[in-house]
Amino acid sequence: MMIQRITEGCPCLLYLNLSSTLVTDHSLKAIFRNCLSLQYLSLAHCRRFTDEGFLCLTTEKGARNLTHLNLSECSQMTANGFRYISAGCPSLTEVVINDMPTLSDSCVLALLTSCYCLSSVSLLWCPNLSDVAIKGIAKASNLKFFSIEGNNQITDVSWQALCSHSQGLCRLQAADCPGMTDDSLRYVASLKSLKYLDISLCSRVSDAGIKCLTDGSSTDELHHLSISRCCLVTDNSVRRIARRLRKLYHLNLSYCERLTDPAVELLSGSSICSLDLSGCNIQDQGLAALQRIHLKKIVLAECVNITDTGMEMSDMAVLYLTSGSQYLRELDMSGCTLLTDRSLRHLKRICPPLTSIRMTCCSSISWAAAIKLQARVSHWEYSNFNPSSCFDCSANQ
Repeated sequence: MMIQRITEGCPCLLYLNLSSTLVTDHSLKAIFRNCLSLQYLSLAHCRRFTDEGFLCLTTEKGARNLTHLNLSECSQMTANGFRYISAGCPSLTEVVINDMPTLSDSCVLALLTSCYCLSSVSLLWCPNLSDVAIKGIAKASNLKFFSIEGNNQITDVSWQALCSHSQGLCRLQAADCPGMTDDSLRYVASLKSLKYLDISLCSRVSDAGIKCLTDGSSTDELHHLSISRCCLVTDNSVRRIARRLRKLYHLNLSYCERLTDPAVELLSGSSICSLDLSGCNIQDQGLAALQRIHLKKIVLAECVNITDTGMEMSDMAVLYLTSGSQYLRELDMSGCTLLTDRSLRHLKRICPPLTSIRMTCCSSISWAAAIKLQARVSHWEYSNFNPSSCFDCSANQ
């Protein structure tokens, strides 16, 4: 009843977000009957409607102008529902279908039946999709943005199809896709407008794949790169990234276990302003190299080998971290168990310009010392719990 009243009273509605509500097929029929100008619709986490709610799209004209549709976690949807959407939404350019373990290749192919304008597709945590679905998307679309995560079925075949048909792709998220290999990155390297790339947890990517990327067509475009937990990547890749990716702003190297202190030194003189070294085997000597990188944000969470010495030594990191840096704005040193109150006394010197500090699970830092920094920054997080329990909880979330 409420949705019917809203849609009847607001016929010019352009944006409607009904995420996590109890809407049913009756609500969808009212929306598509009354809101002829609707452009954005989110039904994420709504589980009470069925395919039948979209059947009216084959006769009504209420979704002809719809460009964005979010159906995340709507696992009750079948191929029939997606076929109705395709028939009734010819202007659809952005679809978000995340967290859908039931999503199959047939559902995706049904959506592509009449949707020829797609430029953005998000399929995070849809584990049942295969190369069939991705090849279908590639052939039917000219994508600018594509996201997929938590899928171990897609292979090099998908990346070859996607990159060859969507040369204008500028954002690619492919985290936790074990089927991505060095050959996959060779196809990705052909993209000329790629600005954002996330291949975290792609365990088969090695230095050879990073070399393809840094020799590719987007070396002057890429500004965000995440290779977190790519366990085969070594310092050689960091050297190539620093030298070849001349406009890179953010680099995530977290939990790359083969990286050593020289990897940080290799970044000297690069364009990087945001760096994540969480869980790396970086020691005090590596931290000292930060003084030659104009960082605004540094994440050192779970760098358990960093000590007070690394934070204060006058010929090393203190030149960067505690001598009034004009660049650093955000610092995360969560889980660095060897840091003590002594380090915080030095950090006070750069608050401001340092505005955000996170030191959760720092078991050797006292509350009394930590609270003294709170008034000096706009964002402050602190806890002295056991690091293993803290980060196990974060990983599960």
